[in-house]
Amino acid sequence: MNIQSIVVAGAGTMGSSMAQIFAGYYDNVVIYNHREVTLNKAKQRIQDNVQTLVQVGTMTQTQAQRLLGALSYTTEWDCFSSCDLVVENLAENLPIKQAFYEKISQVVKPSTIIATNTSGLSINILAQSVRGAHRFIGMHWFNPPHLIPLICRSSGCAGIRGEPLTVCCFARSTGSGAERCDFKGGH
Repeated sequence: MNIQSIVVAGAGTMGSSMAQIFAGYYDNVVIYNHREVTLNKAKQRIQDNVQTLVQVGTMTQTQAQRLLGALSYTTEWDCFSSCDLVVENLAENLPIKQAFYEKISQVVKPSTIIATNTSGLSINILAQSVRGAHRFIGMHWFNPPHLIPLICRSSGCAGIRGEPLTVCCFARSTGSGAERCDFKGGH
């Protein structure tokens, strides 16, 4: 699968940092959050991070402008309807995540890969809330992603076929390392 459009769900520290990484390599990165105030904080956080990179000489002003221009911010659910990859970064709360997966499963394309950044909930239990669980994968980033570009990829027991390779290639295309972690019983 060719990933072109990415939605990061959740605009906290992890979500905004991931979106920043993605926007350095992809032109269409949307940060979704149900609270406008959280989106505003994420936008400021990313602008501050990028300005720091420019100041220390890690990024040019042109690169910074391109990265910031690749990002958009929304509270609207329609952002999920045409994306190729959703990376969920919601609170580590099983009912919240389950409700989110049930809802977006009805909105995203059948080919959309749905990834979770969970570090403490079972991939297998979460996958039960995804319509088309074969496209669900764990993609846990280390914190903070913009400084520690390492991902632990896990697929649990859902029988995911091509998505682990797609996610691994995607992660490497963003300069991140992707390590395989098979948690057959979930994690």
